[in-house]
Amino acid sequence: MDLNLQFWRNEGQTFFQRLKHWIEILDPMLIFVREADINTSRDLLLNSGENATSLQDKKIKDAWKISLACVNPSTGDTIPFFFRGGAFVCVAASLVAVASLPYKKFSSSFSRQFVFHAYVGGFNLVNSSVKRQFENGEGKKLSWKQTILPIGSIPGLALMGSLPNYVIERMKSLNTPAHFFSKVMASSLMAILCAFNVFTVRNIECENGIEVMGSTGKVIGMSHVAGEKALIETALSRAVLFGMPMIISEAAVYLTNRRRVFPQRSIVLRAMLVYCFFWLILPVSLSWTPQLREIKRNELEPDLVSSTEETKFFYYRGV
Repeated sequence: MDLNLQFWRNEGQTFFQRLKHWIEILDPMLIFVREADINTSRDLLLNSGENATSLQDKKIKDAWKISLACVNPSTGDTIPFFFRGGAFVCVAASLVAVASLPYKKFSSSFSRQFVFHAYVGGFNLVNSSVKRQFENGEGKKLSWKQTILPIGSIPGLALMGSLPNYVIERMKSLNTPAHFFSKVMASSLMAILCAFNVFTVRNIECENGIEVMGSTGKVIGMSHVAGEKALIETALSRAVLFGMPMIISEAAVYLTNRRRVFPQRSIVLRAMLVYCFFWLILPVSLSWTPQLREIKRNELEPDLVSSTEETKFFYYRGV
């Protein structure tokens, strides 16, 4: 079992434990950690033995922060700096804030939606458990669906996300209940599209399965059921993450301007609210469910559990 998975198993039992750790992991300064420093931190944790579980030691605690923020526990690969948690909280917050701005040109609306979904899709892929499935001796190959679907879905998601906003912004009646309801529905659609982004980019986990471990950390095999559960849980958290800031900001802007037409400064207010609420909701959405999830024996495939007497099984759901 990877070091990071061992950490989440010991320190991720409660929501508040996970929330505390995610707030530290999302530190933007961890974006710039070098490969050499990552390897040094991992070696320190490996050689610390029982002391590695003590978070009172500042060196140990800093090493855990670096390891959790910079290494994908499913593959053991270093996460590119642009897709680490600290970068995601800055870049995605900015992109979703820009995506919430009204544009009357369809090309402008489509381009910002395209960039947004492309970046979020890249984050979903890098922080998944895809690569490990092709490093075993079976030599599995990517099917056409697993290759084309993630790439082809980005323009489709951008198109579906930009059309409602384009139509709404061309409405003549602004700051009315009907206009507010339309904006809320558009924000809800964006949340659904963000959840769909997870399914399209990480569909390989559902089709080929993900690794399931026993109570000792030994890999039992690949489970399609665990892959489906991981995708559903991650997709729901992504929908909450991107949907809630936009819906809350639309409600706040509407309440402050309900007696007059939207002034220019309301556009800035909406973007600022989306940006701030995203920062607040991100650690909550990541802490909502444990990273290392337990799955019951009777939920797994019969051929998988028939080879072991284990009663507790775990899988890593990804970020």
